[in-house]
Amino acid sequence: MKLFEEGFIERNKKVIITAILIMFISAIIGAGMGYIYNGDKLNFISNALSSNPVNNNVSTASSSISLFIHNFIVDFLTIIGGLIFSIFSFAVTVFNGISIGYVFGFDLKFACSTILPHAILEYTAGALSLAIAFKLTKIEIDIIKKRNFKNTIKEHNIDFKDILSIFVVMVILLAVAAVIEGHITPLIAMWAYGL
Repeated sequence: MKLFEEGFIERNKKVIITAILIMFISAIIGAGMGYIYNGDKLNFISNALSSNPVNNNVSTASSSISLFIHNFIVDFLTIIGGLIFSIFSFAVTVFNGISIGYVFGFDLKFACSTILPHAILEYTAGALSLAIAFKLTKIEIDIIKKRNFKNTIKEHNIDFKDILSIFVVMVILLAVAAVIEGHITPLIAMWAYGL
């Protein structure tokens, strides 16, 4: 079996773009909130780190594994939320987007040096988990409309293959993001703040 069945892009383009836009717009809203709410304390974290370096002796290998597990659980729960019409999934994605954006609005240097290196992959994976949730919701609605579980599942065979493909990409993105966050991001932060 190929990872991507023929026509994968055409079938999934809208749902993936929608999920990424939801994450991106939420991040922009969060950045605006961070900037407005903390305008007089901008760059507070960067200034504090520059003047008071912190010694960080975290084991990067174990932290990469725990980061991967944590992010995988969050994204997996987002996927499962697709079975309750993606309400929970949408809420988690918007919350994550606002949370990440808030840090960028509050302290851009800190966010770029400690979050951005891995966040692009990690939050793209989060958006893909929302896309999977949307696809599950679509299948669930179709099952409810047709009132025939077995035949509807058969009709959506290609959708399940697409879900599996998106899931594999999501896991790969999470793994790479965890390695970057555990091994590379600390080096970037140390360089940025002279730690």
